[in-house]
Amino acid sequence: MPFAIYSLPALLAAIACFAGFFVLDLLVKRGRTKAFDIRGITSLRLPDGTPRLGMGWAPVMRMLTQLGGPVLRYAIALPLAGWLYTQGYAPNALWLVAALASGWLIDGVVKKVFKRERPTVVPHLAQAGGPSFPSGHTLNASLVYCGLALACAPLLGAWLVPAVIGGVAISFAVAFSRVWLGVHWPTDIAAGWLLGTGWWTGAFALGGAMLGG
Repeated sequence: MPFAIYSLPALLAAIACFAGFFVLDLLVKRGRTKAFDIRGITSLRLPDGTPRLGMGWAPVMRMLTQLGGPVLRYAIALPLAGWLYTQGYAPNALWLVAALASGWLIDGVVKKVFKRERPTVVPHLAQAGGPSFPSGHTLNASLVYCGLALACAPLLGAWLVPAVIGGVAISFAVAFSRVWLGVHWPTDIAAGWLLGTGWWTGAFALGGAMLGG
């Protein structure tokens, strides 16, 4: 298939997301977001560091955050890609795997370049390691769940848009859980969402014709 732009709106959305990410990256590097980040993460806690909603919500938030974790997201995405391949939707399966793999790689590269430390102003309520910027859980949640919807476009028909909206909603829930658990700054999740959304919209713009949706 020759190189072509399949969806101009998707391409413009990708450009806007990447531009937003780079602006946010610049602001974080210059320390312009420090007060916002501290206010955002501490607003969810009481003075003693416990969540305002109560510790009873911790299991719920840990469950939500796992939707963006590597085990669960790939346990969902890879079998579905395999199923699409066996059902005659090989281009869709290959597009999905390529989008997820490239997104995972870009997340790792950006984290190593930025090397931002995780928040220490509140106690962590979940295990988290590695650099903080951007939020890999948020990035991959947006990429995986919206990418799954696009890969299944021929099967979803009129349900494609609701499925994409559902993917966005899942990514928002994962993002909120990361700040609630105290393992990411608000700008980490914003950067993760912008980068992840820019990645899948860009992948759709440049390779969407092969999805047949």
